[in-house]
This record gives sequence, C-alpha cells and structure tokens, in this order.
Amino acid sequence: MKTKKSLVLFLISCLILSSLLCLGVAAEDGESAGIFGKMSTGAIVSLCIGAALIVLIVVLCIVKRQKVSESLRAYRSEMKKITWYPFKQTCRSTLFVLVVIVATALLVGLLDVAFFSLQDLLVSKL
Repeated sequence: MKTKKSLVLFLISCLILSSLLCLGVAAEDGESAGIFGKMSTGAIVSLCIGAALIVLIVVLCIVKRQKVSESLRAYRSEMKKITWYPFKQTCRSTLFVLVVIVATALLVGLLDVAFFSLQDLLVSKL
C-alpha cells in the first residue's frame, strides 16, 4: 500500500513539474495565441524533450515498480538512521555561517574599493 502511495506521489510531482515547465515556457513571450502560439523553436524543443523525459520516467517507474519500491524502502530506512542535530544547534550553525559570509563579503568589498582607489591614484600620477 505504501508503494502505491509513493508511486502516486511521484506521478503527481511529475505532473506538477511538467505543468510548471509548460507555464514557464508559455510565459516566455507574454501572450499565447494557441498552444504553440508565439513560442520560439528552442522553447518548443525543450518542452518536447522535458515531456518525453517525464513520460519515460513515469513508464520506467511503472514497469520497474518492484525495484522502485525497494529503493524507496531502503531510502526510508536510511533516513531513519540519520542522527539529526537539535534545532537550536542548527540555528546557531546557520547564523554563524551567515555572519561569516557577510564578514567575508565586506572584507572582499573593502579590499576591492582599496585596490581601485590605489589604482586610480597610480594612474592619475602618471
């Protein structure tokens, strides 16, 4: 039963992904006149390739559903074995990374300004 639910979830996610792909391609030109109205050839080709890949994935998942279900079970059991950090520690680590990124960006920005100022001084004296 769980295998059927995971397969249905996968099929729904493929459907959502393909609809987003279609909306993104259709919104490329702003207006649409018909199905392939004012879409460029590259957009139509990418849409067809994306649709073919999604259909291929769905067909393979249906044909190989036993292997897919085994893989999903193995994935689920491995996810249960993971030791997750507590929420507070995760927040602290995230905050630390953000602070280091901002400090590094400021340092690189200040060095950039300093080197350009030095370059302008050297060029103006010549």
